[in-house]
Amino acid sequence: MLLLAGMVGVLIGMVGVGGVLLPPGLVTLGGMGPHAATATSTWAFLFTGVVGTAAYAWRGVVPWPMLTRLAVGLVPAAFLGAAANALLPAPAVLLLLALLTLLVGVRQLLRPRAAGSGRGPGTAGLVAVGVGVGFTCALTGTGGPVLLVPVLLALGVAPVRAVAVSQAAQLAIVVPASAGYLQAGVTDVRLGSLLGVLAAGGTVVGALLATRMRPARLGQVVALACTVAGGFLLVRTVGGLAGW
Repeated sequence: MLLLAGMVGVLIGMVGVGGVLLPPGLVTLGGMGPHAATATSTWAFLFTGVVGTAAYAWRGVVPWPMLTRLAVGLVPAAFLGAAANALLPAPAVLLLLALLTLLVGVRQLLRPRAAGSGRGPGTAGLVAVGVGVGFTCALTGTGGPVLLVPVLLALGVAPVRAVAVSQAAQLAIVVPASAGYLQAGVTDVRLGSLLGVLAAGGTVVGALLATRMRPARLGQVVALACTVAGGFLLVRTVGGLAGW
């Protein structure tokens, strides 16, 4: 689990989609139940969110106006998503998340957008994206970047802007979501903190790699990561439904 946390951090810092691996890792390697795994991974993403935001902000690539608009939808939706976790089964939501991530990754690989050409939707569109991403990621414990990056790519946002804003957007999701999970008493704070520190160290490495890569190459890496993460989550979700 410690090695997994470091790898997840590198992927989050570099391409934003590593968070999809941590909740199933806690179930498979840590023997945790799905609700505890979701809550604990959400707590761990507090650390990656702080470090990832600082790393990209220091390089001046975080689009703060975009983040502000996203946060209007992210914060309340994330709290509701955490509350709904104990009431709703997650497989259907995970399946949609897997399909979206996989399809966006494949599309980017087959038809890459011109690097740096997109700024994304307007205010209403960003608030709507925030609502959908905040609720879904809090419900499934996948942080935020794993869904936000492919959605922003699909809407025409340049890869480095999508990855950078997703780092800060993590905090708008995991802070209210963690509050909801703490109220429910299902978070392993000690384990989540240990994994979060290790993942945060990996996030620094990933951010350094991302900001030193050419935009076109970063777009290819993001697309490949989305494809692999989406495929992994799809197989695991279908396998879980089939009782594999």
